[in-house]
Amino acid sequence: MRKYVVRFMVFYILSIGCLLGIIIYSYQNKIDRHNEQVEIEYPGVWKLSDEYDNRNSSYMEFLHQKNSLSILKKVYKELKKAELYREYSRQILSYHEYFRGNEKLASGSYNDKTEDGYLTNLTVLQMPEKMISEKKIEQHIEKGRCFTLKEYQRPLNQEIPLIAGYDYQRVFHLNQKIKAGYLGTENCTFKIVGFLHKNTRLSSELNLDETLIMPTVSKMKTMKQENEKILMSVKCSGYFCYKNEKEYRQISNLLKRIRRETGYRYVIPQMKWKSNNLLPMTTEKALIFMSLNLLLEFIVIYKVLAVNTRKVKTLVYKTVALCTSGSIFANVFLRFLFPKHIKIIQIYSSDFVAYMIIVFLLCAGMIGLKEKRT
Repeated sequence: MRKYVVRFMVFYILSIGCLLGIIIYSYQNKIDRHNEQVEIEYPGVWKLSDEYDNRNSSYMEFLHQKNSLSILKKVYKELKKAELYREYSRQILSYHEYFRGNEKLASGSYNDKTEDGYLTNLTVLQMPEKMISEKKIEQHIEKGRCFTLKEYQRPLNQEIPLIAGYDYQRVFHLNQKIKAGYLGTENCTFKIVGFLHKNTRLSSELNLDETLIMPTVSKMKTMKQENEKILMSVKCSGYFCYKNEKEYRQISNLLKRIRRETGYRYVIPQMKWKSNNLLPMTTEKALIFMSLNLLLEFIVIYKVLAVNTRKVKTLVYKTVALCTSGSIFANVFLRFLFPKHIKIIQIYSSDFVAYMIIVFLLCAGMIGLKEKRT
């Protein structure tokens, strides 16, 4: 008798371990824990972000890795192919001469004394040609001109044009050249080629009166690797613009592929549907719902099959029938409640097969033990 009990306990523990293993595996692989749920509005934008800055790591640790530059180059290569990607970022120009403008134009440091003279940080927006066109920056220029196509993606050792906000007219003059540092590269040459109208806005929240605009730039041949890493990380931290659900899905799939192929830890957007479903549902809720359903199936099967019967074959048939009917019922019920989540349900339907096998083994083992006892 003791031998049968030991066998049963070993079988039971192994079965439960298999069941837990399947659940954990499904959770980790089918549900992306790096997703970020958002309410989708069309049209909209998705600002790229990553997971490097947390309690256990930092982005600087990633940059110190030997292969970080090659990873960033691979990521940028994929982003550059995407029509929806905009290489836009908000950065700082380090101006080392005495700044004669108002302190409100500075971002942090304002005429701080240094060994080389002074330091004033000025806000600059780096914009690609597509964004300059989409935001109709040229139409908002009061003096001077907009960027030419040849002025985009220039290396930092060449002259970089700047379009200045309205308030900079009291500080700089048209065609003035200034020296400033950018992304760790010092003594870059910038030229003021235009000034914007007063109250020019990039969005309802962003007034450009106190801001500089520059075109996207590229690396220099003699650029230090540390500075090149910083430049590439900026190039990989722009945003995507989308007009509809199809484009949003394209963005999500692209970021998943980049993360899978390069290891770069982008946050992946997960859609949170606005639908007429009876209940809101995400992949996490689908997994919990189905797990509870399987647990209830197991309890029912055990209670029904373990009472007043001694024929193992009959019990096996009943087990399979109940598991199958329960799974079909769950699928139909879920599809009725959540018609827009059929893809999620289909994904987890494959897991039902694995769960059913475990339930079958558990029931068969318990039945076998009971028959041995009798």
